[in-house]
Amino acid sequence: MSDIRKDGKAYDSGDVSIDILGAEAFEITDISYSSKQDHQRNYAIGNNRAVTWSQGKVEHECSLTIAMTEGIQFESIAPNGDLMQIPPFEINVSYTNDFNVIVNDTIICKFQSQGREVTGEMGLKYKYDMFVLDIIYNNA
Repeated sequence: MSDIRKDGKAYDSGDVSIDILGAEAFEITDISYSSKQDHQRNYAIGNNRAVTWSQGKVEHECSLTIAMTEGIQFESIAPNGDLMQIPPFEINVSYTNDFNVIVNDTIICKFQSQGREVTGEMGLKYKYDMFVLDIIYNNA
């Protein structure tokens, strides 16, 4: 078990700023992004165990949950209000903790979905799926 560092601080959601389409987004309640790469074991005749391994394609995923008030603002700049017609753009996600340790990730993507979700809760929001071209982790 590791010890708690007395001077260490975890990143909090309040430490995050997100820029979309050149402006800071204030009403994103959730962002999730990840990358994965295909891996494969290679076998040879006369051996039941893998003799080598290979790497394949890299795939990225991203989704954003945005409050309806901000989602409507994005629609106002989209051609005919269709978010899926906005060309690929960058989303910059920056984490800055109390010690000014900065982590910046850049997601190059476009909207892949558009819609509404109405629930019995206050503060309507919608989870947008993104079509991701690339994710650059911890770029300066």
